[in-house]
Amino acid sequence: MELSLERLREVPEAPGVYIFRDGRGAVLYVGKAKNLRRRLASYLTPATPKTRNLLSRAEKLETLLTRNEKEALILEANLIKKHRPRYNILLRDDKAYPLIRISLAEKFPRLTVVRRKRRGDRALYFGPYPSAGAVRETVKILTRFFPLRRCSNAEMRRRTRPCLYHQIGKCPAPCLGLITPESYRKIVEQAVAFLEGRGQDLVQRLREEMEAAAERLEFERAAVLRDRLRALEKILEAQAVVLPEEKDLDLFALARKGEIVSGAVLFVRRGKLLGHKIFHLRGIPEEDPWGTILEQFYDEGKVIPETVVLPEEPKEKELFEEWLSDLRGGPVKIMKPEGEALGGLYETALRNAEEALRSRLRGERTWDDLAEELARVLRLPVIPQRVEAVDLSSLQGTAPVGAVVAFFEGEPDRSRYRRYHIRTVSGTPDDYAMLYEVLSRRIRRGLEEKDLPDLLVIDGGRGHLETARRLLEDYGLFGRIGLCAIAKERADEGEKIYLPERKNPLRLSRHGEVLRFLMRVRDEVHRFVLTFHRQTRERESLGSFLDGIPGIGVKRKRELLRRFSSPEELLSAGEETLARLPGFNRSVARTLLEHLRQLSVDRKSPRG
Repeated sequence: MELSLERLREVPEAPGVYIFRDGRGAVLYVGKAKNLRRRLASYLTPATPKTRNLLSRAEKLETLLTRNEKEALILEANLIKKHRPRYNILLRDDKAYPLIRISLAEKFPRLTVVRRKRRGDRALYFGPYPSAGAVRETVKILTRFFPLRRCSNAEMRRRTRPCLYHQIGKCPAPCLGLITPESYRKIVEQAVAFLEGRGQDLVQRLREEMEAAAERLEFERAAVLRDRLRALEKILEAQAVVLPEEKDLDLFALARKGEIVSGAVLFVRRGKLLGHKIFHLRGIPEEDPWGTILEQFYDEGKVIPETVVLPEEPKEKELFEEWLSDLRGGPVKIMKPEGEALGGLYETALRNAEEALRSRLRGERTWDDLAEELARVLRLPVIPQRVEAVDLSSLQGTAPVGAVVAFFEGEPDRSRYRRYHIRTVSGTPDDYAMLYEVLSRRIRRGLEEKDLPDLLVIDGGRGHLETARRLLEDYGLFGRIGLCAIAKERADEGEKIYLPERKNPLRLSRHGEVLRFLMRVRDEVHRFVLTFHRQTRERESLGSFLDGIPGIGVKRKRELLRRFSSPEELLSAGEETLARLPGFNRSVARTLLEHLRQLSVDRKSPRG
């Protein structure tokens, strides 16, 4: 496409966004400008091979006017994240990192791990943490010293007895009133103090509580506080203090060789290094890449610190400071790494970026590389970070169940595995109807929690794929969530990959990493759903065994099914264990075991 002076005269001298598209309508490049006509005039004499290549492929130019430059910046950022244009600089790690959320507005605040900050939320957020492993370790420490509930509000209302976390000392069971709101609030305040970096204040408070307990001759309480105090002091010693003042900042560095660019960002909170994360750039940063990096790295769901440190300031520094301040809800300053402390931090970030670049140059395969290949081969709308797979299982229509497994950055994320009893389909098995139900329940929950996968992998063929596609279309998500199905139709044919916009299935190399990853995800969901189906059948079998046994009514039956999955488990538990269950006694336990032994004998005896 060639821009002409006549075409430019039609473009207003106003702020806005311009979009180059190819002949099929696909977005090739998105840019913003304070003055659209002046910015597009620079394309009359393209200075770089990349720009000339862009114009040779572009067949259509669109412009979108905005009221000011900041609106143009926001629109550009949203369009780049939506379309992932080929000729834009693309940050291959623009996901949300884990955060710890404490819901202060509730009577008994809850501890959860989330990836997005809700707008207008009254809860406290801490992070970001560089990985799921890092946040799990922090939660492990928190629940060890500051036992806060982790069950949902609905679970808390339903509970009639303390959960396992209470039994192992990691929850004070507010669900049953075993702790007062005032005492619980003290635990919350201590946890918040720890997360805010006020660990030394917490040490002093624990020491005072320990001494007071000893003076009251509460030696058992004093010993618990002493052990907690010692462990907390060890943890605080291990935390790296990198700034002389308690400051929150993100610090960036880039390393490059030719077209290959890698970067690192350090997360510093309250003057302590929380962790770091590596990211990669797709595309060549010709000049002033930092504006584009900021656009893609930050958005409304992320926790933005008061300071962002870059090796060089973007040309539109004031504009980006204003935009980040709006997202944060408070002032944000962009600055260079000046001074000894920030200079040392920058050297650390740069070394991490250089090591990431060397790994890429050595040809080491990273998740980012595999994710990019997945996006290319499967024609995905985004480069995936979270991949989920769905599978079903039933036995001639009995005990129908479904399951979802989740992978994050190529590894199983078992905290997000989900199991589903089929509710709307009964009688003759209908795989498509069952699949629609499972996906519908997963997507509805994901929309409520703003937690959707980047890619859905369906264990099945063309019909299963079309069912999943219809579901995504019904929820307005087709084209936003990637979709594929994997099936082995005949032993001699190998795996077939079905895609929504492709008539014939893909035949991928059995030695290729894309197929190996998809098979790994498929095999994991297959294993998970079969295990769940077997457990469901055993529980249903146990339920039928319990019917008609004297003394076993609805409540006792529910208690048994909650704890045991088969008659064999009940028999091995023994009379003593069963007699101690809520609502049971020795007489009921003995009667139950006698009937189960007799039923077991009847099942094993040959029929006449």
